[in-house]
Amino acid sequence: MIYLSSSNRVRLTSSEMASLWSEYINHTHSSCMLEYFIAKAEDDEVLEVLNKTYQIIEISKDNTKRILESENVPIPMGFSSQDVDVNAPRLFSDSFFLLYIKNLSRVMVASCGLMFTMSTRKDMREHFKECLSKSSTVFDNVSDVLLNKGLYTRPPVIEPPKKSDFVEDKDYLNGINLFGDQRFLNAIEISHVFGNIEANVIGNALTKGFGQTADLKEVREFMENAGGLSEKIINLLTQFLSGSQLPAPMPSDTQVYNSSHPSFSDRLMMYQITTLSAAGLSDYATSLATSQRNDLKRHYMDLIDDTVKLAKKAENIMINNSWKEQPPQQDKIKL
Repeated sequence: MIYLSSSNRVRLTSSEMASLWSEYINHTHSSCMLEYFIAKAEDDEVLEVLNKTYQIIEISKDNTKRILESENVPIPMGFSSQDVDVNAPRLFSDSFFLLYIKNLSRVMVASCGLMFTMSTRKDMREHFKECLSKSSTVFDNVSDVLLNKGLYTRPPVIEPPKKSDFVEDKDYLNGINLFGDQRFLNAIEISHVFGNIEANVIGNALTKGFGQTADLKEVREFMENAGGLSEKIINLLTQFLSGSQLPAPMPSDTQVYNSSHPSFSDRLMMYQITTLSAAGLSDYATSLATSQRNDLKRHYMDLIDDTVKLAKKAENIMINNSWKEQPPQQDKIKL
């Protein structure tokens, strides 16, 4: 990639700086997670996916660091080998590694796409376009392996309607059919309900593993509360699918081993949950905006409120322990 020379460079916008800063920290975090996964993976296909993903993350991390340095933006501390113990006992199964990478790549595709559209300079657009392409490659790779191993949980299949139609009664929004029966979820609603359940299955497994191995009591208690919220969300949204006679992805206790030896630092684990909470808030907001059943909308509003409260607790724990890095901001102009 060719970057603008210092003589004709247009300064980074605040959006571009924020994107690069956040991207670098996210990559350092993902590298730590992947180093541990690679050290513990037993299946050759799983190991191949993990190694390819790690290489992509490392290349992107180095590119991002070079841009920050060239723009005189301080490099964030991020995460390092001090935040992961690759010699710790196994905490998660190979199947969980694949599901984690699938969810990671999904978040990366969304964030890189947003960063791309927030960028102005051509070299920055090229950087995030490449990031988007690499994230898509990770998603393709892990999806193929999940499918080959029969581990890919497909969204529900429904029969297509016999013809196109229009909504003719406001009861449709209340979740009621013309004859007074509860209306089944439509395809758009199903896709978001299913996706939110799937994401919380990953979060539930993470909080269980993190809760077992956290050093500080407040972190262990937080992970227990976070796991409780994920279980609440899974159970609630599963009821919507079962009410429409549809299957739901279910968590598996076999994905988490009984180790109590810390595999990751408390700081890294808390950061992981804050990123999942942020992704969840974005997903619930999108689900709220696109769903049409009012009862489903109300529940999404409640989930947003619950997740905001959880995220606030996480932020307070991180600040109290000096774990939260401060993003770049405008200095006050002295008059």
